[in-house]
Amino acid sequence: MRNSMNAAVKCVLATLLAALAVVFVNARLPNEAHSAVPAKVSRTTIAEGDVITLVVHSAPDCKYCVRWMGPLAGQGHFKSWARTHPGAQLFIVERASIASNETPDDYPQPLRWLSEQNRKEQRLHPGTPMFEVFVAQNLIVRSYGLDSWDDEVFPAIKDLDARRSHLGASR
Repeated sequence: MRNSMNAAVKCVLATLLAALAVVFVNARLPNEAHSAVPAKVSRTTIAEGDVITLVVHSAPDCKYCVRWMGPLAGQGHFKSWARTHPGAQLFIVERASIASNETPDDYPQPLRWLSEQNRKEQRLHPGTPMFEVFVAQNLIVRSYGLDSWDDEVFPAIKDLDARRSHLGASR
């Protein structure tokens, strides 16, 4: 009886220590700022006429890509938002399948420069979905996975656009 009670106490203590470790690791200091927007976004200068380009790398057999597309998902939200923010555009690079490499034909004509760049850097098989945000052909954000759309990519696009609008209004 006594041995089983000691084992139970040890198990409870181990669980409590594990929970405390999780709390400690996730804790932030009171003055520590946290933002979903990557630091590079806040350091990027955007002129009034600069276009924010969102490139989504996709494949038809990628269930997360399919989930992102459509009127009630990420693509629909972006298109709806972009109607009132004309300085933002969307391009989808869709390769034949997840298992295949991207080819120059997968890229829309305005993104031929990106196709060449990815070919030179041998980045022909990116994860899907992959989101890239460019301003004047400069990469600002690259993020993978469906969750990164809401957590990082779309907030970064909105932040870039808001700062451009703010700069334009102060002139």
